Amino acid sequence: MPKAARKQQKNLIQNIAVQRMWRLFELAKAELPENPERSRHYVQLIRNISMRNRISIPGEIKRRICKHCYAFLMPGHNARYRLRDGFIVISCGHCGKEMRYPYKKLK
Repeated sequence: MPKAARKQQKNLIQNIAVQRMWRLFELAKAELPENPERSRHYVQLIRNISMRNRISIPGEIKRRICKHCYAFLMPGHNARYRLRDGFIVISCGHCGKEMRYPYKKLK
């Protein structure tokens, strides 16, 4: 297989993988209130797809997943969002761990 065709096929596979991650993200969001375990399973599938295809999880999805227990985080349901000293602090309601993401303050 020529090099250009192989690269084109790899890009196609990666695009399909990202589309699947977004679809699983939407399913996890929809299932969380009724069936949290199924939502956790969808998050696990997102991680498996990411690792299998060696691509990173999109940032919007990554911030909605607990880095410690891999639970899907929904503000007000199982996550607490706070602003503290230039950081957004997200507390997981499932494992209690906190994740901090910096944000830029306006001066």
